[in-house]
Amino acid sequence: MAEHYTSRIALVLDRPVEHVGQVVDAAVRVGDIDRASSLRGQPHEAMEVHWGGRMQRGVVRRVGSGTETETETEGEGEGDPLLRTETLVGGDGVTTGLQRQARLLQALSRQLPGRVQGVRDLSALVDRDEAWMNRVAIGAVELDDAIISRADGEGTWWVSTHGAARFDVVDLELYGLPRSKVDAARELVAHVHTQLLGGPGLKVDLTMKEGTPIYLVPVLEAWQHLPLDWPGIGKAGQDRGPGLDGPRATLSVLHRKRLGRYRKDFEGVIDRL
Repeated sequence: MAEHYTSRIALVLDRPVEHVGQVVDAAVRVGDIDRASSLRGQPHEAMEVHWGGRMQRGVVRRVGSGTETETETEGEGEGDPLLRTETLVGGDGVTTGLQRQARLLQALSRQLPGRVQGVRDLSALVDRDEAWMNRVAIGAVELDDAIISRADGEGTWWVSTHGAARFDVVDLELYGLPRSKVDAARELVAHVHTQLLGGPGLKVDLTMKEGTPIYLVPVLEAWQHLPLDWPGIGKAGQDRGPGLDGPRATLSVLHRKRLGRYRKDFEGVIDRL
């Protein structure tokens, strides 16, 4: 079993599942899940599953509202009863990876008629509905089904994304934005993610939409060059809250190397939006 499944999407239920193994076994009997086994000898809490004719595994786990794994729900909806699926999607890409996980969610929801209240993408920190699950399960997947951008601030703004890291690319952040450029910043991070997902990972040559070459700078490195009072700026080692602890980068304009190094030009990115 993978030590850390990177994509976590859950069914939000009207009440906690009493026994995960019973739900999963029912899905096995109707052919929606290929096979399953108890995880750590606790079938009431979690099951390891194979589905869709693939060897790749996942986990189905109950969390929230009085279950024994209540402590795992910190930042996951204030204790809402969830039936959480956990798997790896990076090798499959956005469309196939999300479609495959949505089909697992469908398999479970069919065994819980009338009890599903919605879908919570815990990796992207966003709530969805059952219609979203059913659309994604047939492969009608857009980038914003997988990666969500958010804006925060007052006067000076910060744009950040969630959900990209599960596809083996970095989540992105832009700092020091005027409100008038927030929408353009969100379009830019979507543009960069499209390039990262469509190329050889972090080695792809990145550009802004109008063609300016840019490159990735890890956020902890970028913070050393930016005003500490800007939204989103923190200190190395500081707990930034749910969804902000994975691989994250900001963007700099790419200039010629000088003395073997690239100059950090974060303002140049904002100027060109």
